[in-house]
Amino acid sequence: MPRFLIRFALAPATGMLLLAIGYAQDGQVPDPAVVHPSGTDVERGRAIVVAAAGVGPSGACFQCHGMDGEGDAAAAFPRLSGQVYKYLYDSMKDYASGARQNPIMTPIAQSLSEQQIRDVSAYYAAQEQAPFVSPEAADPRLLQHGGALAAIGSSERGIQGCINCHGPAGAGLPPTYPYLAGQYAMYMEAQLNAWKGGTRKSDRLSAVAMEDIAKRMTDEDIRAVSIYYASIRPQTVTPERLQAASPMVPSPPGAVQRPNAR
Repeated sequence: MPRFLIRFALAPATGMLLLAIGYAQDGQVPDPAVVHPSGTDVERGRAIVVAAAGVGPSGACFQCHGMDGEGDAAAAFPRLSGQVYKYLYDSMKDYASGARQNPIMTPIAQSLSEQQIRDVSAYYAAQEQAPFVSPEAADPRLLQHGGALAAIGSSERGIQGCINCHGPAGAGLPPTYPYLAGQYAMYMEAQLNAWKGGTRKSDRLSAVAMEDIAKRMTDEDIRAVSIYYASIRPQTVTPERLQAASPMVPSPPGAVQRPNAR
């Protein structure tokens, strides 16, 4: 288990908020097959999504998440369309291990093989046409508060800005960090509360960070940042462009950095 530390400081010369996340690596190197969808089959994933005879669980994924991954805002079923592949894979593995508990998803994930988890994750990561629903009217004060937390966090309470890991406009940072822009507020609020309450866990560095951050947030913080991200849409900023512009290169041991894929 890596040691994890979050430190905030104000740069004296500029007054700008600086975030430093330091951690000690445990020497494990992620399997390339779980970072990128090589060795997967989208058509096999589609068969799992529709619960084709003899393939995958009896409950069809599309009943909750749709064929193109649009999900369901009212039921808090998340949008999966075009989501980061490794994030989808990691989520399924967490459901399967019991680290992430859900009465619907846990038994489904546990019924899938390793290859099936990779294939269904690759299927939804490949879907990019799901339309965005119109955002609900929100309290401008909450939107402003959520936008501020997303951009700069709170140095006083040790909360880093969401943008540090989830990217400009909530577009995500592959291969680890999911997009948040256009995700459903009810779902994001539920997940932040799960991190805060300890019902969603993992030993991945990104998960350790989320648990620490969520526990520092008030109920209003959680509601505000969820509403904010649900209200914005990724436009010209996409995970692919971010990855091309700023590839994630491993830093030397002990270097100050954002948690890498693991």
